[in-house]
Amino acid sequence: MVRTRFESIVATLIASRWFLRAKFLVLLGALSWKMYWKSSTDTRVQAHLGDKHIVFQIQTQSGRVCRHFLVSKQRIYSHWGAHSAPDLVISFADAVVGTRIMTANGKRLAFMQGMQNQELTLQGDLSLFAWYVELGSMLNQ
Repeated sequence: MVRTRFESIVATLIASRWFLRAKFLVLLGALSWKMYWKSSTDTRVQAHLGDKHIVFQIQTQSGRVCRHFLVSKQRIYSHWGAHSAPDLVISFADAVVGTRIMTANGKRLAFMQGMQNQELTLQGDLSLFAWYVELGSMLNQ
């Protein structure tokens, strides 16, 4: 009985909006670290970055959660908060939607469905979104 009650509490916590918001913050932090690490050590990622000098931003539509990424000199650096002039902004309806899309098994499909369902919006240079998706697939190799 104690075991099933504990499992029930854990399942409720994991499904809670609070937990999913916290998970979104952790995901953005982990993504930042992974992008920095891969851009420093992986020659394929460095080639993909090339001589680009861009800023892209991932946020919730409310802007309460926001992180921007600077691509420069074949490296990716990241900071919390909004950038004054990002080249691409990826906005999730909220942190719960961001968590669901960013942790989906088929991320490309999840991103496309999110755009179709208007849970995800893009602003800025839309050609950079295809570049970002390709970068994302390289990070997982």
